[in-house]
Amino acid sequence: MSGTSADGIDAALVELIEGSDAFPRVRFIGGEFTPFEPAFRDQVLRATRPDVPLSELGPLDRELGERFARAALSVIRGAAITPDRVQIIGSHGQTVAHYPNGAHGYTVQIGSPAVIAARTGIDVASDFRMMDVALGGQGAPLVPYVDYALFSSDVEHRVLLNIGGIANVTVLRARGSEHEVLGFDTGPGNMVIDAAVDILSGGRETMDRNGAWARRGTVLEGWLQEWLKHPYFALKPPKSTGREQFGRSYVVERLRDAEDADPADILRTLTALVAESIVRGIRSAIDAPSALIASGGGSSNATLMDEISRRLSLLRPWETTEAYGIPADLKEAVAFAYLAHQLFMRRPTSLLAATGARRTHLQGSITPARF
Repeated sequence: MSGTSADGIDAALVELIEGSDAFPRVRFIGGEFTPFEPAFRDQVLRATRPDVPLSELGPLDRELGERFARAALSVIRGAAITPDRVQIIGSHGQTVAHYPNGAHGYTVQIGSPAVIAARTGIDVASDFRMMDVALGGQGAPLVPYVDYALFSSDVEHRVLLNIGGIANVTVLRARGSEHEVLGFDTGPGNMVIDAAVDILSGGRETMDRNGAWARRGTVLEGWLQEWLKHPYFALKPPKSTGREQFGRSYVVERLRDAEDADPADILRTLTALVAESIVRGIRSAIDAPSALIASGGGSSNATLMDEISRRLSLLRPWETTEAYGIPADLKEAVAFAYLAHQLFMRRPTSLLAATGARRTHLQGSITPARF
């Protein structure tokens, strides 16, 4: 998959081990990240604009399919297995539009599954969000089902936090059923920090590594409180968001607000905005989580994670999914492999409390490569 940050492709190879229930166990075998070169990343980000013509979107859809296929084959080769041993590829694709609300809500992901199937010879599951939107849901988040399957506990309340371009949480109550799982996008994640770094550095940097630049600054409390008035933060779940609300134009406006401030202070304040919106989202769903399990690129931003843990009282220190055998940077890739397997097994993976769809349903479409 390629997330809202559009910085490259995450690919993971996993073994799904069936047991006595409908939730197989996962054994992570291998994975890798393939970065997009800057010019191609710009092309992908341009595709999220509503005025991009089909003459650009069509070739990009195919090119992303080619790149996803190469990433899948690379991981397979790295594990020294042959493609015929792979049951199915789950491809989330690259989201270029996500407007799920209203009578004609829609979501669009590109990265041709037919090209992936043709190049790999492996069946492909894709279009995971579309049925949910057709049934009145948000089409997001989809990972809470996998979070429940892999991380639920009988002894403690857990919050799974993924910080990609957008931040999202899954709330798992101790001994809770899958129908009690809450999951939603809290708001912006790395997206606003990365865009601010790009602008403030004049394009020399694309991310605040480990939060080092922000750590040198001070939170501009007045601007933080003003920015937290964004209407998305007050919405109740189910809810989802993306580049449409918190993309580059949003960041340009925030930088214009604080144009006379020190760049380090601006970055620290945007980092605090991400942290506070995450914490408010968690607290709106559960008063006292026992554990916070983080994943995504944002989990390696020490300043961001410090801001979150300082604001959120936990019974024990936060940890990443690494502690459970799943690399933090590849957790969502693992999740879509899991969803693909469940679709192959004809098991519904929709969680109505997370997306707001009218009924339970299978998620995804299968493009066959084998016959």
